[in-house]
Amino acid sequence: MKVMKNAARFACKSVKSEYLLKMKNLITLLFVITLSIGKVCAITPADSIRKEMKHLKGEQLLQAYGNLCRLAAAEDNMVYELRCIREYLEEALRQKDKEEEAQARVTQLYCYYNYKMTDSINHYLPEVLSSLKKNGAWDYYYNAWNVLVESYLYEDKLQTALLEAHKMYAVAQKTKCNYGLGVSTYGMGCIYQTMGRFKEAEKNIEESIAALSKEEEISQLLSAYHVLGETLDGLQKYEKLRVKSAEWKAVIDKYKKEALQKGYTPSLNGRYLYCTLAATIAELETGHYGRAKRLLQLAEKYAEGRKSIARFKLLQVKARYYAATKQYGRAIACNNENMDIITAAGDSVSLLTVQIQQADLYTEVGRYREAAEMYRAVIPHKDKLRNTELANQLDELRTIFEVDKLTLRNEVVTTRLYLSIIIGALLLVAVILYIIYTRRLHRKNRALYDSILLYRKAEDNMETAAGLVPEEELDREGKIYRRLCNLMQNEEIYKDTELNRDVLAKRIGTNAVYISNAVRKYADGATINEFINGYRLRHAASLLTGNPGLNINEVEYMSGFNSRSTFNRCFRAFYGMSPSEYKSISKEKKNTRKDLFGDMP
Repeated sequence: MKVMKNAARFACKSVKSEYLLKMKNLITLLFVITLSIGKVCAITPADSIRKEMKHLKGEQLLQAYGNLCRLAAAEDNMVYELRCIREYLEEALRQKDKEEEAQARVTQLYCYYNYKMTDSINHYLPEVLSSLKKNGAWDYYYNAWNVLVESYLYEDKLQTALLEAHKMYAVAQKTKCNYGLGVSTYGMGCIYQTMGRFKEAEKNIEESIAALSKEEEISQLLSAYHVLGETLDGLQKYEKLRVKSAEWKAVIDKYKKEALQKGYTPSLNGRYLYCTLAATIAELETGHYGRAKRLLQLAEKYAEGRKSIARFKLLQVKARYYAATKQYGRAIACNNENMDIITAAGDSVSLLTVQIQQADLYTEVGRYREAAEMYRAVIPHKDKLRNTELANQLDELRTIFEVDKLTLRNEVVTTRLYLSIIIGALLLVAVILYIIYTRRLHRKNRALYDSILLYRKAEDNMETAAGLVPEEELDREGKIYRRLCNLMQNEEIYKDTELNRDVLAKRIGTNAVYISNAVRKYADGATINEFINGYRLRHAASLLTGNPGLNINEVEYMSGFNSRSTFNRCFRAFYGMSPSEYKSISKEKKNTRKDLFGDMP
């Protein structure tokens, strides 16, 4: 029995050992297969290109380097991307291929642009422009220069960008380069549009289109049509927008037809989308709602599968269409969706625009509480944004001025022998710079004055919306605040220089604490003095605008201030300029309107 058991145990052990050996061999085979597959999968497209490049020469090798740069641009690794571009440039220089060299140099600048490295663009641009000019690669020359303009524009250095674009335009005129004229005027048009100077933008963009229409490559031309469409919308020239939209579409159709004849199908849905939306706006604003609806349906198809920015623009136009056709519920829904898109993108400027449009829609449909809440939320942010933009513009102008002064100082140091001539020139330049700075400051005040009028209009709309909220829906502070506002508006007691919290409490029949709480809650945390001075300053601004014969002292007294210095300090803090500057701008605006429209009945 024992022998049989041992034999059985041995047999089992032999079978088990054989089984384990087979399993071991199988696992080893699977491991080898897995490693082989992993090795194959680990080979990226870039690795494949580099492997093939060992067997390539001449034009094919340069093409491979170009493909390698395009793949590197998608990896979000600046160091690696620049390495690929430099290898591409070195090979182009070795082969003395001017076209590929130009392509590599411009690609390097765009790499710096994508990573927001304006200093690097400034550092390398002179060398790049010198090389491109030497090789006669003028299209690349102006594309390279335009990278710097776009970089300044992206950083909101509008004055600096404009100066650079004007330099480019001057060189294009001197060299009689049609493409350079098209690119530089396109840049100026974009800058003027960003500034809100739509007339200058229209002029420059039309000049750009005229030049770029003579060029074979159309991407820049289509971009110019896009900017022109937005500019004409800003100018409310909708009949002209209809004509230009048709021209725009004809350019895309022609390009598509030629591409199909050459045997390839270009992806043009994005181009058609913006063209169609521009045409939609033209039809909508001229009252052709049926045509606008059909175009919107077509735009929906073009927008399918595109990025959120395309969806944002589509929803903007849809909201305008629904509002114009009194489908307010749908318009509000479009804006809500758009606000979600903008919030996700982190675009605070566009968000404010859509929120104001939404508040207007709430007012239109009688949802006054929601309108008032949105106005109350938006206006402080809009005011803060406006002040920030103005501060940035002033800083930029100051920087430009300092750079000019430094340049002049260096010229004095290097030309001591002509000291007397240079001193005279410096004085002349200083006067010119002062005049330029004064004019720019004046333009800033004009823009600020327009912003103030818009702000006051928004305040009036907010007060109107708030006044429509039923009395029973207000809390105690809300009722007190409404009575305060009515007292200020109807009896104008802010004109009393002795007016204070106690006087207001007595007039309303409540205590000073309740009044302070009401003002703090409904006037964005303001104190009683700030609340009173707000009415005084608005009244002062109205006097300065409507009664140009009054001097500043009279305006100060009639507005309830008892000190000229206090009045000036409060006015500048509230409006961003002195009372005399405000009066001057107001008078200038009135004269401009009188010159434009004459004495209208």
